[in-house]
Amino acid sequence: MTQATRATALLSAAAFILLAIPLHAQESSYPPISKRDFVGGSIKVKVTGSFQIDEEVAINTKASFGSGDMTWLQFGDSGSDEPNALITFTTMGETGITVGRGKLITTGGIMPGEKSECTGKAEVTAKQISGRYTCKGISSYDPVTSKMGKVDIEVNFTAKS
Repeated sequence: MTQATRATALLSAAAFILLAIPLHAQESSYPPISKRDFVGGSIKVKVTGSFQIDEEVAINTKASFGSGDMTWLQFGDSGSDEPNALITFTTMGETGITVGRGKLITTGGIMPGEKSECTGKAEVTAKQISGRYTCKGISSYDPVTSKMGKVDIEVNFTAKS
């Protein structure tokens, strides 16, 4: 084997390893969710820090659905003065966690291959998705004071299909 052939083989092997690790991580972190509509459920939302929420919120069945590629679980009405939350799952293994009340909104998430600000997991069955996530030190903006702050988020939810 020539030096050029050996170098090409080593580079090819290194590229394969570097590409294979993130792909495997993405596959294992995504809870596979089939296409479905949701008929019931709720989320317990606790936010502490620069703003507070400690409420249980019913699922918004009209705004929650799974397309087979992405799943949106909307609890309450997004943007309303009442507490609300949105949990999203993508086929790329990403999980989004958004909670808010009126104009107070904060978003955290889990993205495979990157340092995540949130931890937790979801369990998926044919008739239900349930999960628990915690996000620490998430940035938030208070439009009343025009200042940035930090919050911690805890969510525990069930969505029945």
